[in-house]
Amino acid sequence: MKNNNGQIISRLAKSALVKNKRKTLTMFFAVLLSAFLLFSVLTVGVTYFKMQRIQNIRMNGAEFDAIMYGVTEEQQEFCDENEDILRTGICAVSGYVEATDKDNTPNVGLMWADPTFWDTMMEPARTSVEGEYPKQENEIMVTEKALEECGYGNLDIGDTFRMTVGTPKGSFEKEFRISGKWSGYGEKKIFYVSQSFYEASGYQVSDVASGRFYMDIRQKLMTEKEQNALIEDMNLGKQQRMFFSEDMSFSISIVTGMIGLAAMICLCAYLLIYNIMYLSVAGNTRYYGLLQTIGMTERQIYSMIYRQMAVIGGGGAACGILLACVVSFFLIPFVVESLGIRTGQAGQVQISFHPLIFALTILIVGITVMAAGRKPAKIAAGCSPLEAIGYRPQKNRSYSGKTGRGKVLWRLAKKQITKEKKKTGIVMVSLASGLSIFLCLVTLFSSQGAREYTSNSMDLDLVVQNDTIRKETQEERKAVLDDSALENMKQTQGVKNVHPVFFAEIIVPWEPEFSDMWMKEFYEMWMTIPYEDEKKEYQEHPENFGTSMIGIDQAAFENLNQALAEPVDEEAFMRGDTCILYRDGLDFTSSDVEGKEVTCAEYSNPEHTKTFSIAGLTDDNYYTALVGYPPTIIVSEQALKEFAAEPMLFKMGIYYEETYDQETEDRILGELEELSGYRDLSMESKIDLMETIREAQGNMMLVGTGLVFILALIGIMNYINTSISSVQNRMVELSVMESIGMTDRQMKWMLLLEGLLYAAGSLLITMTAGLAVTYGIFQSMNYRGAPFAVPVLPLVCGIAVVFLICMTAPFIAWKKMMKQHSLIERIRGFE
Repeated sequence: MKNNNGQIISRLAKSALVKNKRKTLTMFFAVLLSAFLLFSVLTVGVTYFKMQRIQNIRMNGAEFDAIMYGVTEEQQEFCDENEDILRTGICAVSGYVEATDKDNTPNVGLMWADPTFWDTMMEPARTSVEGEYPKQENEIMVTEKALEECGYGNLDIGDTFRMTVGTPKGSFEKEFRISGKWSGYGEKKIFYVSQSFYEASGYQVSDVASGRFYMDIRQKLMTEKEQNALIEDMNLGKQQRMFFSEDMSFSISIVTGMIGLAAMICLCAYLLIYNIMYLSVAGNTRYYGLLQTIGMTERQIYSMIYRQMAVIGGGGAACGILLACVVSFFLIPFVVESLGIRTGQAGQVQISFHPLIFALTILIVGITVMAAGRKPAKIAAGCSPLEAIGYRPQKNRSYSGKTGRGKVLWRLAKKQITKEKKKTGIVMVSLASGLSIFLCLVTLFSSQGAREYTSNSMDLDLVVQNDTIRKETQEERKAVLDDSALENMKQTQGVKNVHPVFFAEIIVPWEPEFSDMWMKEFYEMWMTIPYEDEKKEYQEHPENFGTSMIGIDQAAFENLNQALAEPVDEEAFMRGDTCILYRDGLDFTSSDVEGKEVTCAEYSNPEHTKTFSIAGLTDDNYYTALVGYPPTIIVSEQALKEFAAEPMLFKMGIYYEETYDQETEDRILGELEELSGYRDLSMESKIDLMETIREAQGNMMLVGTGLVFILALIGIMNYINTSISSVQNRMVELSVMESIGMTDRQMKWMLLLEGLLYAAGSLLITMTAGLAVTYGIFQSMNYRGAPFAVPVLPLVCGIAVVFLICMTAPFIAWKKMMKQHSLIERIRGFE
C-alpha cells in the first residue's frame, strides 16, 4: 500500500534549507548569478548584433541584402514573381556635376531613385527629410555636404542655381531648383534627380554603368550554395555583377560564431551552478545517510533533494532574471553614459529584448540545477546508512606520511589542488570559461572599433588629391600641387612621412599581342557598343583613347606588392623595367598578362615611347587617376619622371607622427587653404572616416562595453562564490591545521598559493584552448577581414584581476569564518 508522505518530504526539504542557511544562500546565489549571467549577456549581446546590422545599413545608406549592376526587364519580372524576394528598388547613376560658378571640380554625382528605394530602403538610413522628391526635370534633392562641395552651402529649399552636368549625351549647363533636402548616413555627395531627368540623360537601368538594382531577401540566413543558386537564377550577362551585403554574405558564419559564443556562455553558467551545488549538496551527504537510518528510501531522498533544487532554482532564476533586467535596461546605459563614452550622434543606449531569451535562460538554468544535484544525490542515495554516516567529501584519496621535498606551504597548496582533480578541474574550467569569453569579446569589439576602419590600403592619415587631374583635357588640368607644396607638407609639424603619387597622360598604341586583347575584353565588360565598331579608330588614332601612367615611391610599391597574389621583383620595378596594371574589373588573371609587353607613348609627344614588361595586376583604385579604355600603367616614381617631360603631382599620402592627431590635421588644412587652387583639392581624412563610422555605429560599441563589463563582473563573482563554498567545505580541515600550530601567516600564504595555482591553471587553459576557440569564433564573424589581434591592455588587466581575486578571495573567506566561530565550534561543526 502506497505511503503518501509527500508533505513530510516537503517539510524536510524546507527545514533543511532553513537550517543550512549558509549553504542554501550559496546555492541560491549560484543560480541567481548564472541566470543573471545568461539573461544579461544574451540580452545585451542581441542588442549588440542588432546595432551591428544598423551600422551596416547606415554604412550602405540603405537596407538591402544584395545589389546587382544593371538589370533587364526579364530580371525585374523574375524578382517580382519570386516570393523569396520581399522587395526590389532601383538607384541609377544619372550623370555627374562637372562644374558650378563656385567650384570647377565638384565631386558630386547625380542619381535617380525609384519610389521603393527612396521611400522604403533608404528610410532606415535617413535622419530627416525636408521638402519632396524631385518630380520635374529641373528639380533636385540635396544634402548639405553636396551643396558645400559645389560651393552653395548657403542655399535652401526653393532656391535655384546653375551647374554644368555630364551625361552620356554630353555636357550642358542647366538651372536646377532645390525641391528637398535630406540628412542621414551613406554617400552624401549626391544630388537626386527626377525620373524625367534620368530618362533624358541617355542612361538605361540595364547599363552596368548606371543601373543599381537592390534586393531585400526574405531569407536572412543563406549558405554560399544558396547565394550562388540565386545568382544563377538571375541569368547574369557578362557585364553584370551581383554582390551580397556583408550581413548576407557572412550570415551563416556570423550565426555560427554567435552560437559558439552563446555555447561558451552557457558552459560558464553550467560550471558555475554545478560547482557550487556539487560542493554544497555533497557536504550534506552524511545528513542524507542519517535519514536512511530512520527509514527514508532512495527515491524519497531523490525527491527531497530535487524539491530543494526546484525551490533554489526557481527562486534564484527569478531573482537573477529580475536583476539582469535592472542591469541591462537601466544600469548599463547609466554606466556607459556616465563614463563619458557616449557620442552625440549615438543617442541614448537602448537595450533590445527578445522573449526567447527568457525561455532559454529558464531552460538552461533548470537543466543545470537538476544536473548539478543529480550526482551528489546519487552518491547519498546509493550508500548504505553505515557508509553514509562515515562519508567524508574530502577523503577521495589517501596520502602516505612522507613529508616530501620542497617548502611545506607549497606542498600543502599543491596537495589541495591535486587531491580532488575533478573539483579542481571544474573550478579551473569555470574560471577559464569566463576569462575566455572576456578575451573573445574584447578581441571582437576591438576589431569593430571605428579606429580599425580605413579607406585606403596604406592606412594613411590623410590623402590630398588634385581633382583637376581627372578632367578630360589637358587645358583643364592645373598643377595645384607641386614640389613646393610637397616640401612644405614634409616640413609641417606633426607630419611623419609624405608619399607622393605622380601622373602623366599617355597613349597605348594598338598592337596585336596585348593592347588588342585588353581593349576587346574592356569593351565586352564595360561598353554597350562592340569593340569592332571602334577598333579601326583605335588603330589609326590611339590619341583618342588616352589613359594614365602613375608613378609611386618605394613605400607605396612595398604596400602594393604585399597585396598582390604573386609579389613582383622589386629591383626590376624600381629600375623601370616592369610595371603593374590596374585590372579595372576585367576578367584577366595575372597569368594572362605576366611577361607580356606594353608600349606607351607620351600624350604630348607620341614619338616618345617606352616599353614595359607586365609584372602583375592590382584591383586597388588608390593607384588610379584618369581611367581610360587602355590600361592604367603603374611604374616607379623614377621611371615616370625619366619618361614624362612634365609629370604632375596627383596626390599626397600623409602619415602623422601620432595617428588621429587633430592638431596636425588642422595645421595641414591651414597650409592647403593658402594654395590658389584650394577648392580643386579633395581630402580623405582618417579622422573624418572614424567619425563617420562612429555615427553609423550609434551605441553599438557602448553596448559592447556593457557586455564586457557584465562578463568581467560575473567572472569575478563566479570565482568568489566558488572560493567561499570551497573554504566552507574545508572548514574542519583548515581548523584542525590551525589547532596543531599553523599560524595565521602560514594559513594566509597557503591559501594565497592555492589561489595562485588556480589562477595559473585557468590562465593556461585560457591561453591554449580558450585562445583557439576565440580565434575560431573571431574568424567566423570577421566579415571585414580585420587581422586577428588580441588587445594587450584589456587582456593584461583581466589577467591581473583574475590573479588578484584568486589569491585573496579564499583567505578573506577564511578570515570571515574565523571571526564568526571559535576554533572549537569550527572543529565540532563537522559533526
